[in-house]
Amino acid sequence: MAHIRKRGKTYSYAIDIGHDPLTGKRKQISKGGFIKKKDAEAAARKIELLLDENRYIVLSKEIFSEYIVNWFENHYKNRIKQTSATNSQYIIEKHILAENPFAKKEIAKITPADIDLFYNLKLKENYSTSYIRKMHQLLSQAFNQAVKWRKISVNPVADADPPSVKYEEMSIWSLDEISQFLQQCKGERHYLTFLLAIYTGMRRGEILGLQWSDIDFDKKMIHVCRSLAHVPKSGYMFTTLKTKNSKRQIPIPEFVLHGLRIHKQRQEEWKGLVGQIYEDNDLVICTNTGTLQDPRNVVRVLKRLIKSTKVPNIRFHDIRHTHASILISEGVDIVKISKRLGHANPKITLEFYAHLLPNADNDIADIFHKAIQSSTK
Repeated sequence: MAHIRKRGKTYSYAIDIGHDPLTGKRKQISKGGFIKKKDAEAAARKIELLLDENRYIVLSKEIFSEYIVNWFENHYKNRIKQTSATNSQYIIEKHILAENPFAKKEIAKITPADIDLFYNLKLKENYSTSYIRKMHQLLSQAFNQAVKWRKISVNPVADADPPSVKYEEMSIWSLDEISQFLQQCKGERHYLTFLLAIYTGMRRGEILGLQWSDIDFDKKMIHVCRSLAHVPKSGYMFTTLKTKNSKRQIPIPEFVLHGLRIHKQRQEEWKGLVGQIYEDNDLVICTNTGTLQDPRNVVRVLKRLIKSTKVPNIRFHDIRHTHASILISEGVDIVKISKRLGHANPKITLEFYAHLLPNADNDIADIFHKAIQSSTK
């Protein structure tokens, strides 16, 4: 029950909300400065209604920089894989704490305008839109949890305006250029690396994380189970895959199986030559001593071969785009392509490759008309 009091020329209300469980002191919600008694009563009724519905929130005075460290260390970090946690921690330390104009504000006082200002600063610092979206995702998750913990009433990130992701324009090879490149590759130590990239569309890290136990020679299948990734402050290591759809089975032709068999035979011969210094990690693609292959060395070889072959200069990831574009041009269903590439869902595949899909708009009118006609016969 609210207590209405008059102090001087204004009215105030006070509402008892029990006792503090730690101190035993009585807790109250109060506010003054109302010119009319009925205004104080109306305001008090609103608070009582929120209390009855368990929707009243005492806004936290916690500083954002303190909150996000607590949120990350005691909540978020324990719920994601190690590589994601390490990358997220770097973003928080480098950007969200050290280079953030609202880092020292109370979390309840941070507005969508503060968030947008932060994004604009990152754009001016020439960070990519996809990287800024990662910051946006972290902020959104942190503030969402603050709402759940009843520290704030609304998530300011929800009304902020993060930059749209600008995908880099992809470059792809033609069938002739693929043939030229593979011909130039023959005899190279990384021939199989590029053969797998072209014929499977696997990501570079997935190829470098491939083990012989992942190859089913009888069923002509590659099982994609892990990836080689760079973890800040830790170097390269095997990691779990990004999404559940990334863990997949990729059918391969006999041509690729033949390449795998030859590679394995050469690898066994090399093991015999180097003896005990060979570190057997069951890796398909590895160094001469069996250790993890540094992805940067693969890129260096790719650039050298591109130059000598005189095919268009593309990134390693563009080989994956080349694989997808060939499947699209051959009329393979987009859902099947999405599954082969390990995308989280076909929507992502469409966003990347919609411009490559054949334009059948001219046929739509006739198809619709024929459907109507067949139903009226």
